[in-house]
Amino acid sequence: MSHRAAESISVDEAEQLLDETQMWIDAILARVAPHLSHGGTLDVLDVGAAQGRAIIALQRRGHRAVGVEPWPEAIATANELARRQGVNLEIREGSAESIPFEADSFDLVLATSVLEHVADLPRTLTEICRVLRPGGIFWFNTASSMSPRQSEIGGFPLFGWYPLPLKRRVMWWAVEHKPELVGHTAAPAIHWFTPWSARRALRRAGFAEVWDRWDLFGPSELTGVQGILGRLGKGVHGVRYLGDVVMPGCSYAARKRS
Repeated sequence: MSHRAAESISVDEAEQLLDETQMWIDAILARVAPHLSHGGTLDVLDVGAAQGRAIIALQRRGHRAVGVEPWPEAIATANELARRQGVNLEIREGSAESIPFEADSFDLVLATSVLEHVADLPRTLTEICRVLRPGGIFWFNTASSMSPRQSEIGGFPLFGWYPLPLKRRVMWWAVEHKPELVGHTAAPAIHWFTPWSARRALRRAGFAEVWDRWDLFGPSELTGVQGILGRLGKGVHGVRYLGDVVMPGCSYAARKRS
C-alpha cells in the first residue's frame, strides 16, 4: 500500500488484508506483552482505525477493542466489513487531537502510521496519555528521519533525509499539485522522527519509560540482517542507529506514569 492513503482502502481490499493484519497485531501484542501490567483481556484503543481491521484482529484474540477515525468514509467501510465478518465494531468519529473517550479508559493504545499525519503532535500525545490508565502502554509506528527509505511520497529519492521544513513544503505541494504521489491523502506526513525526538516528545506528554523497536523485537523476529542488527543493537547504541538507517520507518512503545 505504498503511497496509498489507508482511509481510501475499499471493503474488498480490507477483507483481503485481514490475515495480514492479524499477523501484524499478533506481532505487536508479543512485543508489548512484557511491558503490560497484566496478561489478561485488555481494553485497547486503535487511533486512526480506518476500516477496523486491527480492531477485528484484537477481538479475535479476546481483547475489548474500539477505535477512533476522522474520515466518515472509512468508518462506513468498517461497518460494512464488520457486517461481512459477523462482528460488532465501535469506531467513533473523531481526531487524534481530541479523542472521544474518557480519561483512564485503556490498557493499550495503538497508532499505526498515524502520528506523522496529525495536525498537532504534542496535543495528540497528551490526548493518548490522557485516555491510558496509569501504567498503560502506547505503541506506534511512524515515519523516520533516520532512513532514506520511506513510503510516504513517491518520486523523491532519499526523502527521509530531507530537512523537516523542506519535507513539509514538498508534502503540501504534492497534496495540491501531485496528489498521486501521496496516495491522494489530504493529511500528508508532516512529522518525522528520530530516536531522540520521539523520546523527548513522549516524555513531555507524560510518558515515563520509552522503548524503541530494538528493545521490543522478540528473538523469533530477529532474523537475517535485521536479526544481526537487533542482537548487536540491544547492547550497542551505534548499531541501533545503523539499523535505523537501513530499515524504513520506526516504532516505539511508552508507558504512562503511574
